[in-house]
Amino acid sequence: MRTALEPLPLKLQPAYPLAVAARILGTNPSTLRAWFHGRTYATKAGKRRAAPVMAATQKAGAPLSFIDLVEAHMLLAIRRGYGIPLNRLRDAMEYLRKEGGDLLFLAHRDFRHDRQHLYVNRDKYLVSLSERGQHVEPQIIRDGLRQLMYGEDGYADRFFPLVNGQEQKTIMLAPSIGFGRPVLAKLGVSAEAVAARFHAGEHLRDLAADYGATPEEIEDAIRWTDRRAA
Repeated sequence: MRTALEPLPLKLQPAYPLAVAARILGTNPSTLRAWFHGRTYATKAGKRRAAPVMAATQKAGAPLSFIDLVEAHMLLAIRRGYGIPLNRLRDAMEYLRKEGGDLLFLAHRDFRHDRQHLYVNRDKYLVSLSERGQHVEPQIIRDGLRQLMYGEDGYADRFFPLVNGQEQKTIMLAPSIGFGRPVLAKLGVSAEAVAARFHAGEHLRDLAADYGATPEEIEDAIRWTDRRAA
């Protein structure tokens, strides 16, 4: 029987090669590789190995899962928006491992963060992971990112990526729709398929009529696909 801490199996399937995940998130493959699988770097004393920041659901070399993608998205947003040092995230993961926790907490609705620390809900209180188990008051935390919607398993199952640095609700990734590839949120139609028809010469108004979409939604699909290719 599935526990409350286990995401649905579909969310753990390999789906996003590093290059594809990096384009979706607006980062580079080497960053994702280092976060999930560690990296080797040179020092005056010789080569050293940096441990992974997050626990990957897949082996090195395999595509990332939807859960991996969401975790990386959360970490990127925290790093860019709040400047939380990576050692705080490493401390959090170390604390969870030490306590026997298996929560993929960055993708879970019980995860929260403020400008300095990382928190997870435990029963009726919050635990500060970056302070290794210190209890904190809920009032000092901020809600999780608005780009995610959560399923009955408690884990993200809808992801609305940034487009040109802006939040939006037209383009969505969901593991249960279109194999997790970007789709028009209200229709489930592949954003790439829409953009391909436009670039093949079809008019915006005709595409909107075919898909039962608004011209603005068609434009968003084109903008998203062109942004990824840039």
